[in-house]
Amino acid sequence: MNFEAVIFDMDGVLIDSEPIWHSVEKDIFLRENVVITEEMCVKAQGRKSEHVIDEWKEMFPTLKLSSKEYALEIENEVKKRISQSGEPISGVLKALNFFKSKNLKMAVASSSKYHLIDTVVDKLNIRSFFDKIHSSEDEKFGKPQPDVFLGAAKKLGVEPQKCLVIEDSSNGVLAGKRAQMTVVAVLRGSNFEDKEFDIANYKIRSLNEIDKIF
Repeated sequence: MNFEAVIFDMDGVLIDSEPIWHSVEKDIFLRENVVITEEMCVKAQGRKSEHVIDEWKEMFPTLKLSSKEYALEIENEVKKRISQSGEPISGVLKALNFFKSKNLKMAVASSSKYHLIDTVVDKLNIRSFFDKIHSSEDEKFGKPQPDVFLGAAKKLGVEPQKCLVIEDSSNGVLAGKRAQMTVVAVLRGSNFEDKEFDIANYKIRSLNEIDKIF
């Protein structure tokens, strides 16, 4: 294994939070008679909330609040639901222990803000595995740009080419490749056959398979 560090995305990799995000996004905008479709939610995965909502506000000019106000409302409700019922995705502990046994540095690099990342790692009781936590909150550009992964690598003190990225979204996979990192795409269901993930170095259906490729 020629890596010195592993960088984990959070939503959809460590915790099955994508359905929570989708539900909250739909609920909040439906309140203003704006229908956010499942396809729109999927395309938003891995990106900064404000950037996504900027685009939605252009599509739906009747939306009254600022992008930051909508993002904060969405984030607070997601945080509440995660605190109540958040569960780790199958294979998370196996993967974390596997990489720990290889003495690799580990980080979380997420488009979610720090308060949400903190909620997740504490809810799942996995904070002790990570050397660093990094959020797109500190970066000008979110995924699919590479900034959040490059920032995490810098915090870890590891060259990007010696980092392994674990991702589940197309935006995240593209960001990892743009950062010149090796990317593992964890793809459930029909996503496994989606050609937009073919740029990943490895594709697996579950983190339970991680020890089969390294």
